[in-house]
Amino acid sequence: MKKILCTALLLASSAIVAEAQSTALPQTRQGFGISVGLGAGLGNIDCDGCDFDSESALSGYLRLGGYLRPNLFIGGESSGWMKDVDGADTQLGFLNAIVQWYPQVQSGLYLKGGLGLSAAKSSDATDELTSRGAAFTLGAGYDYRIRANLSVTPYVNYLRSTENDLKFNDVAIAKASVSVLQFGVGLTWH
Repeated sequence: MKKILCTALLLASSAIVAEAQSTALPQTRQGFGISVGLGAGLGNIDCDGCDFDSESALSGYLRLGGYLRPNLFIGGESSGWMKDVDGADTQLGFLNAIVQWYPQVQSGLYLKGGLGLSAAKSSDATDELTSRGAAFTLGAGYDYRIRANLSVTPYVNYLRSTENDLKFNDVAIAKASVSVLQFGVGLTWH
């Protein structure tokens, strides 16, 4: 948890520094956009009878889409989290249609929301737990320009599924929701 808090503080300070330095390169956004990010994620499976504590692990995203206006991006985003938890390979994945809004066109700050699907899987050599269903994402970040069409993007995302069937070897045993809180740095091409 300490690592997550330190990462959050680092990202917040990076955004402040980026805002101060962003006047060097203009924030132009048009046409196709792509972003890829990697960082830490706090993954959780919440269900009745589950013994799964929140775990920190590697997490990232891939986002593709286009700018409808200089302050509005619409696209698709795939996000994931993975870790070996007590001998079981555990993966949480999300695929969302997203809208990214820049409140001030001349600033790199954006807010993001989206709806889509989630999939969770935890398996060892003999057994498998799975859950699939609807999901949403909320996020924020800052595009710090390092070239005319390239930004370094510190970000924070929260992804969560609705409550869905949790299946043990394809047999429904409970209701569960999954979530990931991501912190990281991405590269964004505008």
